[in-house]
Amino acid sequence: MKALLISLAILISIASYADGKYSLEAPQKTSYDENFLLPSGFFNINYNLGWGVGDFGNFIHPVSYRGFSIDSRWFISDRFAVGGQLGWNGFYEKYPNKTYEFDGGALTGIVTTTYYNFTMTLDAYYYPLPEAMIKPFIGIHVGPEYQTIATQIARIYDEHDSWQFIAAPEVGVFVQLGQDSDVGLNLAVKYNYIPYTHQAYDIENGLTYFQGVMGLSFMF
Repeated sequence: MKALLISLAILISIASYADGKYSLEAPQKTSYDENFLLPSGFFNINYNLGWGVGDFGNFIHPVSYRGFSIDSRWFISDRFAVGGQLGWNGFYEKYPNKTYEFDGGALTGIVTTTYYNFTMTLDAYYYPLPEAMIKPFIGIHVGPEYQTIATQIARIYDEHDSWQFIAAPEVGVFVQLGQDSDVGLNLAVKYNYIPYTHQAYDIENGLTYFQGVMGLSFMF
């Protein structure tokens, strides 16, 4: 009886190898997603420096340290992302107390010039190296912005509020803080163009300024 059981066990083992349940071949490698470094998108919190160029740079000279923005972007393919951004920027310059002459008279006092805007844009981005931990990108922002531009001489205050259109191309890089980290740095430079003119302020070729963007980026 014992010999019969052993014989049956040997026959079952041979049949199992024959029908492919067991194999002496090397085990297959575990498959993985080659795009494992690609997130679904980013959420960024940014601090922005600004400096005017062209006519706007002549109107307000100093670098602006008052600016921030938040944005989200979602990948629609390995290299292309779309999103939206909200931002606020403030520029300010103060001139010394002296007499300023103009057509028809003169005024003595302190002169200040200010510019503030709130931007709401739709954005598109291209990432040429989507699987790298350091991801360069180019982008474009377009949408409405609400702005206030003003000049004050002594007690005379002149202010103009308006809705305008803004277009802002951007180049930047995302730097992942570690291979397993969901946090990184968002570093970029933007060129902002607003088709706004004001002859009294000598802004005749549009309102233009650069921004240096430095932010924390969270992948999701």
